[in-house]
Amino acid sequence: MDRTPNLDIPYILPSQAQKHTTHNEAIRALDAIVQLSVARRDLSAPPAKPNEGDRYIVANGSTGAWTGQETRIAAWQDGAWAFFRPQSGWTAWINSENILVNWDGKAWRFCAGTKGDFETVAVNGAKADPTNRIAAKSPAIMFDHDGAGHQLKINKKTPGNTGSLLYQTGYSGRAELGLTGDDDLHVKVSPNGSSWREALVVDKASGGVSFPNGIVHRESGRKGRVYVPSPVREAWRFDASRTATPRIYKVASVSGRQLDLTTAGAPGIFTSNMRDNAKVRIWNTTRNQSAWIDYNNSSTQLRVTNASDISTWANGDVLRLGDPKPTGKNTLNMVAVDIGNYLFNHLGAVFRQEAVALGLYVSSSNGSAGLGLSASGAPGSAFDAYALSDGTRNTMSFVLPTNVPSPVSNSNLLFFRETLGGKATDLTIAFARILGVYV
Repeated sequence: MDRTPNLDIPYILPSQAQKHTTHNEAIRALDAIVQLSVARRDLSAPPAKPNEGDRYIVANGSTGAWTGQETRIAAWQDGAWAFFRPQSGWTAWINSENILVNWDGKAWRFCAGTKGDFETVAVNGAKADPTNRIAAKSPAIMFDHDGAGHQLKINKKTPGNTGSLLYQTGYSGRAELGLTGDDDLHVKVSPNGSSWREALVVDKASGGVSFPNGIVHRESGRKGRVYVPSPVREAWRFDASRTATPRIYKVASVSGRQLDLTTAGAPGIFTSNMRDNAKVRIWNTTRNQSAWIDYNNSSTQLRVTNASDISTWANGDVLRLGDPKPTGKNTLNMVAVDIGNYLFNHLGAVFRQEAVALGLYVSSSNGSAGLGLSASGAPGSAFDAYALSDGTRNTMSFVLPTNVPSPVSNSNLLFFRETLGGKATDLTIAFARILGVYV
């Protein structure tokens, strides 16, 4: 053995000539690596004018006189660079950073200093890893003030990332609070750590709070409904004298989305007050097909939402306002009305509303005509508001549950009917105004 096992310093061998050369090499090595303090560790090329005794840790991508010497100690001695390969456990003070680093056999790692960059920190037997880089076992953790207030900051790179507090049981997530996937504040819960439900969302711009899964009455376990007041608009409105529903009409012609009637019957199917609020389903009983009316062009012409729905209709086909019996649960021949347009135009989105608050008005020329409402048209589900016995108007309000999904929007349908009772021979003004919705 002609070199020391730890510092790799040469021995003076027996009968060796020029013993002073070997001795001086060993002294220079000791001078370079004992009490190791380097100027910098971020240079990949040697400085232009080093001072005698200057030492550096060579950075990756080494060039020039340092080529191939990455991670080694480079010492400027006697006008030349000498290089020393670190051994596991060596420590070095980095003057430019005021930190102490340690060689672990693969890389120089921070271990102490006035500032530094720990890759992981573990306290009291906790296990840190590349994801959980700080870990502690403790009954509590104190973050104290420094003379005034204190903030705990969780920062994420982009809105689509997550910045949150995750609460766990047995290392499995049960609740999460934070900015999860956007910049709104979310509160989520999970029974198993894999399936999650959002309990609360706070909008970042307005501060408005929403409850995606509703508010539950704790004692009964039943979900409560939230009432959303909204602009008053009419989902159903007819003024002209007319008979009860179902009402019958005939097709004159079809052109694209335009549907022409043989008579001036359009005001008994759809009126201008319903535009941008409602779609009304009509049936071609000749062909057993349906279409949805969303606009009245004239007293004889209507517009449907989809031209393909009426592409096969022809002159003489019989139309009916009032679903055939049965249509789904609707066995009362009621008229299906979609309010997706109302929801979008006045609440900004189309959704499955749970119920609709309606203001009702009904009148007749001479008797107790009625305006009926239902969630589905099923037997026993209808509520009817009636004019007074002489036909004088009557008004009332009613909350209509809604549970039948619309086939033409992401809302739930409303069902209406108009009836004649007592001595009534017609209906005159009758309407149902939306006052608000329940979600």
